[in-house]
Amino acid sequence: MLKRKRIGTFAVSVGLALAMVLVGNSATTLASDRSDQVDKQKAASDRAAKLRASLEDVSADLADSVIALEEAKDAQTKAQSRYDEAARVQASVAREQAQAQDNLEVASAQLKRVEKALALSQKKENDNLINIGKIARQTYTNPSLNGSFEFFISGKNSTDLSTYARNASLATQIQSDTLKLVQDQIVGQRNSQAEQRELTLQVRRLKEQADAALESADAAKSEKADKLDELNKTVAAKEKQEQDLNSKKGEIAKQLEQAEKDKQDAQKRISEIDAKNRETKAAGSAGTSTAGFTTGSIFQGPIKGQLALTSPYGYRIHPVTGQRRLHMGADIHAACGLPQYAAANGTVVSTRYEGTGGNTVTINHGMIAGSSWVSVYRHMTHFASSPGQRVSKGQLIGYTGATGRVTGCHVHFELWKNGSVINPIPLP
Repeated sequence: MLKRKRIGTFAVSVGLALAMVLVGNSATTLASDRSDQVDKQKAASDRAAKLRASLEDVSADLADSVIALEEAKDAQTKAQSRYDEAARVQASVAREQAQAQDNLEVASAQLKRVEKALALSQKKENDNLINIGKIARQTYTNPSLNGSFEFFISGKNSTDLSTYARNASLATQIQSDTLKLVQDQIVGQRNSQAEQRELTLQVRRLKEQADAALESADAAKSEKADKLDELNKTVAAKEKQEQDLNSKKGEIAKQLEQAEKDKQDAQKRISEIDAKNRETKAAGSAGTSTAGFTTGSIFQGPIKGQLALTSPYGYRIHPVTGQRRLHMGADIHAACGLPQYAAANGTVVSTRYEGTGGNTVTINHGMIAGSSWVSVYRHMTHFASSPGQRVSKGQLIGYTGATGRVTGCHVHFELWKNGSVINPIPLP
């Protein structure tokens, strides 16, 4: 009975454990998983955007190779994590399945013992029934046993009859007591058999569930292993590409050196504009803000609507060379061909191709509130203004593009105050 209780307790515990493993797809869990996945996708997108922005000033083919390599490494890390989790689940379910199998075998063996004992008891019952029948028949019909019928026709006295009756009754009582004992045993054993069969059925069901879970876990492990193998091959190919990139670091360094020269040239030109503004005290005007633009006290945004930054002003580390370089403007999300507008009243100084900056518009806004201001718009696809042209705040000057060394279309907006570049966002 204690063994049956232990098995029954295990059956309940295994059932609960399997329920925790197999009923993990509750609505709450799914909602949480979806939320986590959205967060992870956003984080990955942000990392990719930051990486792409940091690769500005090198050629697109080199930038794409570096980005592809980083994406492959990130994918491999995620796949490894998924594989490890699948392997952990598979191992846990395999242990539960093995335990369920062990308990099934214990219950089955116990059932066989009960059934064997039951069969022996049934044989004893049958044997005793046969013996009782024999005694009854022989008592009344066999002359050698001085049966009652023979007694009446033999003329024996009453004392002989009394002795015989007592002996026959005693023999019958012994057989009847034995039969009752066996019958009581059979009743108990039949109850045990019914209980054991039910337990065996429960454990077998648990085993079937565990087998299904194990099969599912094995399939998941195999699928994750296949994906991991594919990703390892991809990363191996990308690492070879990284070696190729390392061999091209000299070329990248040259491109970045050219970008620095272009920045210095821009600095020189704007310093000259600033000096001229101060010398002539050229008065400027911010102009009247126009509808549909994000505005500051002096300037408004170069495109209509909200300004979604993809790469802010400031220093960043180049992912290939490790150089710390200043990003002189703010990159704003915009589709190719989107119109760009003057941020304030001013005069177009130049519309030309400036190396890494591509097609660039430079506007001198003169002296506003005691400071000299210049705005710069880079990477345009083509111009809608010309040098010497007076433009008003909100007037069309060109169209968004990806000229120069960039990784995609966007607005690159710079503001220079008193000959030094500043963070243009938030707008002054």
